[in-house]
Amino acid sequence: MCGILDAEYETLPEQMRTEVISFFDKNQRWLAGVLTEGHAEGTLRLTGTPEDVAQGILGALEGAMLVARPYGDLRRFNAAADQLLSGLIA
Repeated sequence: MCGILDAEYETLPEQMRTEVISFFDKNQRWLAGVLTEGHAEGTLRLTGTPEDVAQGILGALEGAMLVARPYGDLRRFNAAADQLLSGLIA
């Protein structure tokens, strides 16, 4: 996603900083929309507002990606993603 740029955010030029924030904002809005639709259809269970849940998911996936990277083990990322998804299924 954008974790590497986020980790180096303070060292980035201003225009790149703006783009990193834009990337996260766009993804959070998209995900909140998907969560809203799923909740309205009864296929997803949310424990907060769609915006808060979307922020939590993005943060968890970014963190999972950073933790899995040094291990070179995609299973670590997938395990975290699976846990997130299982908590949303109605």
